[in-house]
Amino acid sequence: MDYLQFYKEINVQKQINKLAKKYKNQKIIVYGAGLMSRILFQNFDLSCLNIVGVADSKYTKNSTESFWGHKTMNPVELKDFDFDVILIAVKEKKKILENIKYNILINTKNEDKEVKSFLELPVNFMIKQILF
Repeated sequence: MDYLQFYKEINVQKQINKLAKKYKNQKIIVYGAGLMSRILFQNFDLSCLNIVGVADSKYTKNSTESFWGHKTMNPVELKDFDFDVILIAVKEKKKILENIKYNILINTKNEDKEVKSFLELPVNFMIKQILF
């Protein structure tokens, strides 16, 4: 299954709209600038989210690149960057989440900031995957 089909199947726009309500007026970092994120940014309306940057290890510190019009940064820059929440949009999210929480943000002004997955798999989708 390709990512676009997957996103449509789990109704990702509805999830984006819920995130927008939950994080209204909060500064959001999206972690991940690979295929998953490109498909999200290209095919869905993220304008309701206050995205202030995109972090990914492929970017160098003080990068001047942009990702769909958003500032890009190396994850080490998250230590001092002004944000409220990080939404992880990569396949191996658990590994990334642990690295951000327990290596990058630990003992910094941002150590208590929320770090979570951009998407949640609906229960009915998971059951369908197991049964079929």
